[in-house]
Amino acid sequence: MNSVIVLAYEGGFDPATVIRTVADSHRAAVVTMTADIGQARDVQAARAAALAAGARRAYVFDARDEFARGYVLPALQTDPGAVTAGAASASLAYPLIASKLAEVARLEGTMAVAHGGSEALSAAIRAADPTLTILTIEPPSPVRPVAPAARHLLQRPVANPALARGVPAHVVIEFDGAVPISVNGVALALADLMESLALLGGEHGIGYAESTSAPAALVLDTAYRALACRSGIVRIELLDGRQRVVSTDGRTSQERPRPDDVRIHESGLVNHA
Repeated sequence: MNSVIVLAYEGGFDPATVIRTVADSHRAAVVTMTADIGQARDVQAARAAALAAGARRAYVFDARDEFARGYVLPALQTDPGAVTAGAASASLAYPLIASKLAEVARLEGTMAVAHGGSEALSAAIRAADPTLTILTIEPPSPVRPVAPAARHLLQRPVANPALARGVPAHVVIEFDGAVPISVNGVALALADLMESLALLGGEHGIGYAESTSAPAALVLDTAYRALACRSGIVRIELLDGRQRVVSTDGRTSQERPRPDDVRIHESGLVNHA
């Protein structure tokens, strides 16, 4: 028997039943691991809920930038279309979640981890550490019957394009060495930039026609294809759930942007026509 089991917990269900069931079934203490990858949940509230439910310890990792830079960005640069197709699920983050579970297991000196996800998450855990024993659980119903929450920073609610009433948004994305560095003249950390595009794209119905809740992936896919993964600037119009590339200014990584480019839309992230 393992004295400690590390449970992956992101706040989507009431932990009390799961923690009690796992602890009683395996005669072990339960430690939870929550990775903040930009999901639309309060991870500190999830930690508090786990401790209140009987977890011995509750680890929370701020993994937004690691997820954006180490997982999302390389995938976008290699095959943006594949990211677009898979971004609506949590699977894009499974390797990162698996690595954090393995890290906590090492800290706790245990070989047992548990999760309520799919076989794909189990496969990612085996890839991260094949020596771990993986327990799969059946999570109870969500804490409250609400619409599905975003599971990472590429996802945000997508509005019905009819509600936008024909008002476009103009988005200027600057890339440096195939890395997006600013939106509408405002320099942003990569995770914040992706979340900003998710919010903006969702407000203008990007993803509605595609039945996906990952508008940031669609906007970045359009930008990467337009610029062909070069440094430069892409101007995109978002209107009624559709995207239109207005112009591109590609350059080599040694060239600096023109003064007119860096001054575009300095007043804020969203500029409506």
